[in-house]
Amino acid sequence: MALRAAPRAGSAAQTLSRVTLTDFRSYEAAELVPEPGLTIVAAPNGTGKTNLLEAIHVAITGRSHRAAVDADLVRHGRQFGRVRLDLVGGTAAGGSTVELVVPGVEPPAGIRKRLTVNGAARRVASLAEVARTVLFRPEEMLLLVGSPSERRRFLDGIVAQRDRRSARDLVDVGRVLAQRNALLRAIRAEEASLDALAFWDEQLATIGARVMRARLDALAELAPRIGPLHDVVAVPDERGASVRLVYLDALKDSWPERSQTAERPPTDEELAAAYRRRIADVRQKEAWNGVSLVGPQRDDLRAELGGRDVAAHASRGQQRTIILAMKLAETDLLGADGPRPFVLLDDVFSELDPDRAARLSSMLRDLGQVIVTTAEPAAVASTRAESAAVWHIVDGRLERSA
Repeated sequence: MALRAAPRAGSAAQTLSRVTLTDFRSYEAAELVPEPGLTIVAAPNGTGKTNLLEAIHVAITGRSHRAAVDADLVRHGRQFGRVRLDLVGGTAAGGSTVELVVPGVEPPAGIRKRLTVNGAARRVASLAEVARTVLFRPEEMLLLVGSPSERRRFLDGIVAQRDRRSARDLVDVGRVLAQRNALLRAIRAEEASLDALAFWDEQLATIGARVMRARLDALAELAPRIGPLHDVVAVPDERGASVRLVYLDALKDSWPERSQTAERPPTDEELAAAYRRRIADVRQKEAWNGVSLVGPQRDDLRAELGGRDVAAHASRGQQRTIILAMKLAETDLLGADGPRPFVLLDDVFSELDPDRAARLSSMLRDLGQVIVTTAEPAAVASTRAESAAVWHIVDGRLERSA
């Protein structure tokens, strides 16, 4: 199965034509000129391969998968860092320029985090209308057996890039939970009353319901893509298996309509009502613990293979096949209603057995514009067409092979 290139109706094909880094992570100044198809960045570990892909990803999504605070993205000792992405094609005549400025630990006066498109300030939530990206990380090979937060991050990454309002909701629900948890700690310390929770309860119910519904919508669109993509990557004796993704909410008996979701999707109001009931059920327990026990931050995602939990019953190879299918389905889904995503593969081939690595390699030309980092160029040698470019990192600079 080849992934469909399906940009939004009326839009032209778009490519990333240039990446320019200034004082970002390990780079003082560097420039990459990717090919429209495959670009390989081959360098030893510890030289900045991951930093390069992180720069592209954070400029498009506004968030880093590695930095605890934004200042961590800035080269040590520098006042601010900058990432510039030049895009060719798309809906903007002559292309677009995306630029992200990130302040360091001690930025100069007037420097703050700023995202612009063609020089005009933009909110991160709106940038998915200009560019999208999918990042494959080695850590994601443990997606199904790792922390639930990683699986929520997987779903939320899709949700945030597909819908501007949902992207804002994800930020807002985090703020609501921070405020609500602070109040719960005050209640536990007898410095506030339970009545003070009313406003934040309603905010959590309303926004949390929208976040959960957006996740469920994304999962419903991922589902039909998973099986065919699984069979493309799987070894022969694993093909044809029934792969299913199941959303595990924490609403328990407060959401009696859960059994009806196969016939119809839930509404925001239905989910908000379930949240209100669940919040009321655990109010005393939350006050005792000083933390929110209800909300989308408590939900999880389970993968099933033949009706059995993959985390408990599948082999490591089967788990990785399903994870690859999930990421490929993410790529397909993001390209179905917006700009085709730039695919960033961060040393993923080192985590795959030779058979699965070969199958993924054979699919790269169907993924659109792909940037692969590797410490072992031979792992992707079979994918190299005459148009593929190979770059190296030399003394903190990016240099293209002759």
